[in-house]
Amino acid sequence: MMLFTNGTYYVFLIAVFFAYWAIAKRVRLRIVFLLFVSCLFYLAIGGRPLLLLLAISAIDFTTTRLMNRYDDRTSRRRFLLASLTIDISVLCVFKYANFFIESASTAASPFGFALSSWRPNIVAPIGISFFIFQSLAYVIDVYRKDTEPARSYADYLAFVSFFPTIVAGPILRAKHLLPQLRARLALDSATGGQALFLIALGLIKKIAIADYLSANLVDRVFDFPERFSSLEVLAAIYGYALQIYADFSGYSDIAIGSAMLLGFKMPVNFNAPYRAVDLPDFWRRWHISLSTWLRDYVFFAISGPRARNVTVLYCGLVVTMLVGGLWHGAAWTFVLWGLLHGVGLAATRAWAGVRKRLGITKHNTRWARLASTVITFHFVCFAWIFFRADTVSGAVGVLRQLLTLSIDTSNLGLSLALFIMGGLAAQWLPDGLFRIALNGFVRLPAPAQACVLFVLALGLYSVASSDVVPFIYSRF
Repeated sequence: MMLFTNGTYYVFLIAVFFAYWAIAKRVRLRIVFLLFVSCLFYLAIGGRPLLLLLAISAIDFTTTRLMNRYDDRTSRRRFLLASLTIDISVLCVFKYANFFIESASTAASPFGFALSSWRPNIVAPIGISFFIFQSLAYVIDVYRKDTEPARSYADYLAFVSFFPTIVAGPILRAKHLLPQLRARLALDSATGGQALFLIALGLIKKIAIADYLSANLVDRVFDFPERFSSLEVLAAIYGYALQIYADFSGYSDIAIGSAMLLGFKMPVNFNAPYRAVDLPDFWRRWHISLSTWLRDYVFFAISGPRARNVTVLYCGLVVTMLVGGLWHGAAWTFVLWGLLHGVGLAATRAWAGVRKRLGITKHNTRWARLASTVITFHFVCFAWIFFRADTVSGAVGVLRQLLTLSIDTSNLGLSLALFIMGGLAAQWLPDGLFRIALNGFVRLPAPAQACVLFVLALGLYSVASSDVVPFIYSRF
C-alpha cells in the first residue's frame, strides 16, 4: 500500500515530477497524464473500486454539462437533484449501510426482531467521503453559477482524482483547481524549496509526533483506561489533541507540498487551531476545507447566508455539525462528537446575543481572552474523547476513569509529559518563526537542501514505528 510515509510514494512522486514537467507545455497531454497517475495511485493505495470513482465523476460531469444548457431554474434543478441523489445515495450505501442496519437491529432486538443476518458488510472505498464531497461541491457551484463546468471529462476526472488529495483531502473547490489544470505552468527554485520544506514538516508531524504519541500513550489509555490514573488519562486526552492535529495537518502539509511540485497552489488547511478564542474561531482554523464546505453547502442551505430566525440558526448549526460528525464515520461516537460541537456553536452564538444586549465587550482584556481560549481548548479536548473512542461505552470508560481523580505517573514519564506540553505550546509560536525557517531552507543551495533532507530522513527512519501507521483521516 502506497502511503505518504513510505519510500514508495516518494519514488512515485519523483517519477511523476520529472515526467510531468517533461510534457508540461502540452496541456492536453499533461492533463491526461495527471489523471492516469492519479488513478494509478488510487489503485496502489488499495482503491480497488476505481470504477465507482469513474462512475460518480462521469455522472456529475454529464449532469452539469446538461445543466449548463438551460437557463430556467426548473430544468437546472432536475439535473442538480439527480446528481445529489446519486452521490448521497452512493455515500450512504457504502459508508452508512452497515451502521444503519446495525442500529436498527439494536433498536428492534427488544421487540424480538433480529436484523443482524441482513448486514451486507459493505467496505467503503478509500477516500469516498473526500471525492464525493468534492464532486457535490462542484455540482452545486455549477448550479449556482459560481463556477463554469469543466471543459472536458479528462479535466474533471483529473480534478476529482487528484492524487495528493484523494485519500484525505484537503477538499478542493473546482473554481480553484480546474483553472490551474490549463494554466501556464512554472516552477522556480523558491517554490520547489517551499514544497520540499512542507513535505519534510508534514513527515516530522506524522512520524515524530503523531505516531510517537499514539504508540507510547494514547492508544494504550483509550484501549484500557481502567489501567491508568486520572492524571495519565488526562495526559492521553491532551496527547490525542496533539496527535490528531499533527497527523492531519501533517498529511495536509505533504499534500500541499506534493501539489506545489506539480505547479498547483492549494489553500491552507490548518491555522494553529488550539489558539482559538471560541468555538467558531476553532472551526475557522481547523480542517478549513471541511468547515467551509459544511458552511457553504449545509449550513447556508438550511438557514440561508443571513439567518435572521434564531431557531433556524441554532438548528442549522446543530444539523451542520451532525452532518460533519457522520461524515467522519458511521458510529454513534462521531454523532455525539458532532452534536457536542453543534450545541457548543449554538451556545456560543446565544451567549454573543446576550453579551450584546448587556453591552459586554468581547474579550475586552488579555485575561478574558486567555480564559476563553482555555475553555475552548478543553471543550474541544472533551469532544475529542468521543471522536477517538471506538464506542460510546469506551468514551464513558475514559470519562469514568478521569473522574476517579487518582494521581499516578508510573506510565507517564517526564519526557513524554514535556513532549505533549511543548507540542501544544508550539501553537503559540510566532508566525514569523515559521517563515524564518522556511526562508532559511529555501535560500540553501540545492546540495545543502539535499543534505538536510537526507539527515532528516535518517532521523525519522530511526524513530519510525516498525508497523505501518495509517493517517487518521485516511479512514474517513
